[in-house]
Amino acid sequence: MATTFRDELGPTVVYVPDHAIVDICFVHGLNGGNVSTWKKGEVFWPYNLLAKNLPEARIISWGYDADVAHFLSPTSANRVKDHAKGLSSDLRGLRGSPVASTRPIIFIAHSLGGIVCAQSSSVEPNNVEKISDHTAALTFMGTPFEGSKAAGWADMFKRLSNLTHIGNINQTLLEHLQSDSHDLKTLGEEFPNWLNSRRSPEKKRVRVMCFFEEKASQPGGHIVPRESAEIPGEDSRSLPDDHVGICKFENDKDPKYKMVLDKLSGWMDEIKLASNTEKYKAVDFNPQASFSMGKNYGGIQTGQDVSRDKKGARVSNKFNFASKDDDEE
Repeated sequence: MATTFRDELGPTVVYVPDHAIVDICFVHGLNGGNVSTWKKGEVFWPYNLLAKNLPEARIISWGYDADVAHFLSPTSANRVKDHAKGLSSDLRGLRGSPVASTRPIIFIAHSLGGIVCAQSSSVEPNNVEKISDHTAALTFMGTPFEGSKAAGWADMFKRLSNLTHIGNINQTLLEHLQSDSHDLKTLGEEFPNWLNSRRSPEKKRVRVMCFFEEKASQPGGHIVPRESAEIPGEDSRSLPDDHVGICKFENDKDPKYKMVLDKLSGWMDEIKLASNTEKYKAVDFNPQASFSMGKNYGGIQTGQDVSRDKKGARVSNKFNFASKDDDEE
């Protein structure tokens, strides 16, 4: 029986491997859904494509109330900061076990979903396990980081409203947008500062890739132009489609998918290398350590390292990192 997915609020676990080394979390944008944003025809690429190409990643797609009128309404409780808190809280709940709680996270975000991800790095209270501390990489697809002026945000939302056929955004909402643009401008300054702070020697650098739309939308033009979608000092690249199409792939031969997969695969390799390095560091090898012979397979002997760790305990199967997690079904 084929697996089916539909748009839902909160986290949907799309794929769980036997041994996950990373969590990949998708976050959609305005008027999107945690399935429909990433689906072209019958292909929901986080499941149909990515799970096959990155089988060591647990894949999650997070949903929230992204109706543009609700998002901008002065009476709405769901503002950017609130969505960011919801994202962090839901992921902490999903990553409750000791193994999962420290697993690296890669975010993939479309449009204003990227703003929600960026905001989540600065809204978490100090007395909780911060999701941002375990963020390894961020992939932004058409995220407007340079909407620093109120008029710029208003223009972008007007273009988005035309594209999604939701009608004109009324004046009350635009006035609210202008008042809220101060927070968005502040985020545009604070997020790069947070990225810079993760470049310090005691921190793990967060990898960033900003994809921007190569084609104009009809109607609306370029919803998030290149100069708005880029972050100074971070990698960026165009994807050959419009604002909506840059996050939808129909098969693994799609050039857009190949560009995204290439970046994700590189980050996965870095995470594997870092994980193995940390496990090596956990053992203080004894130069007098013995090496016991194990089973014989066709005349080839296998062995076990029986070095001792820093507390003097024996460490066997040192080179076996593929034990199955006990935190997931």
